[in-house]
Amino acid sequence: MEPGSVGPVGTAIAGALTPAFLLAGVMTALRVLSERRNRSVDRVHAAHDGLEAEWDIARLRLRARLALAAMLFCILSALLVCALVAATFLGLLYDLPLRSAVVGLMLGAMGMLAAGLICFFAEALLAHTDFPPSKRN
Repeated sequence: MEPGSVGPVGTAIAGALTPAFLLAGVMTALRVLSERRNRSVDRVHAAHDGLEAEWDIARLRLRARLALAAMLFCILSALLVCALVAATFLGLLYDLPLRSAVVGLMLGAMGMLAAGLICFFAEALLAHTDFPPSKRN
């Protein structure tokens, strides 16, 4: 190894940080989900104060629960990505046989992210149909 070169440590860091870019997307999704959940909760409070129609309190609560479920799945995904980065780094640095663990962590992270996106999709569909009932004569 040449003087000043980072050698295997640099390679391990570069290899381990590649999945960490997924964290930026997950954190963006968490920010959006948090805002949507907060808006639903604010509307529930407004409904209790008589500023919103009573008919949609149950729907708003369901939307808030779906947003919270999506957030929890995304948080689990982010934690699994952190574990994936650590396992990849340790495996590359110390030449440990962690291939199965890395694969399992990646599949788990993608599964949790997919579950979060499904909950987000359900919340968005519910929000799309979140209009007061029409009054027909």
